[in-house]
Amino acid sequence: MAGSELLNNLTDRHAAITDGVFAIAMTILVLEIAVPTIADISSGVGLSDYLVNFLLPSILIYFISFYLVYNFWENTVILFNFNKISYGILTLNMITLAVVCLIPFATGFFFKFFNYIEVNMFFSVLILVISLLYILIFLLLIRNNFKDYFDKKDEIKTNINKAHDEGIEFPNLKLYLKGVLLTLLYLLLAPVISSVLSIILAFVSPLLSVLSFLLTWVLVFIIRIKRIGKDKLSDLDLNDDEERFMSNIRKSIYGE
Repeated sequence: MAGSELLNNLTDRHAAITDGVFAIAMTILVLEIAVPTIADISSGVGLSDYLVNFLLPSILIYFISFYLVYNFWENTVILFNFNKISYGILTLNMITLAVVCLIPFATGFFFKFFNYIEVNMFFSVLILVISLLYILIFLLLIRNNFKDYFDKKDEIKTNINKAHDEGIEFPNLKLYLKGVLLTLLYLLLAPVISSVLSIILAFVSPLLSVLSFLLTWVLVFIIRIKRIGKDKLSDLDLNDDEERFMSNIRKSIYGE
């Protein structure tokens, strides 16, 4: 019991520091946009050139970076709803936070050299790495929370087609195979798709490479709209703990 209480306390502290890291990272992003001095801009033409060639692209990159950091924070909030979070997952979360802290640097780098393929690649690969780390955390959480399914998967395959009164009941089977967990996986895949597309487009157009991250927002919006009606809990045979868990996940995704 003492070990369980210690882990729960550690999980709560991790959630707190995670919120702090994301809050700081989101705030620092805007500080990466340097304000020009009078020595840098001495005429109206120079100011216009600064607005078009630096400030407007920087603001676009800033909003994209801000949303990506926010999206990763949302993922963390949802994932911390899982009941069984191990020391290994908490360690992996800290590694993910360390990589997230590189986003302000990568964004500032992007502000100054957004026309270079290498800079686009660096930013895109960074977002891809973070996205994959979240998917790894998700898979480990599924493993920890639905271990019964994995332990009995051969037995389930044997009995899945039998009549209900002849087969063996596995209360976590439906929970694992359907519902909001599938939606959560889709949401975690959205930035992966965007970053892979951005890496490809970096060789074609720096602007298209940057704009491809807007696909993350589009995909997340579409996934939530398409899946909200399919993530009903009424047709799932859940116990009280499972229903509470799934309800919390659903509220985190849809704000209900």
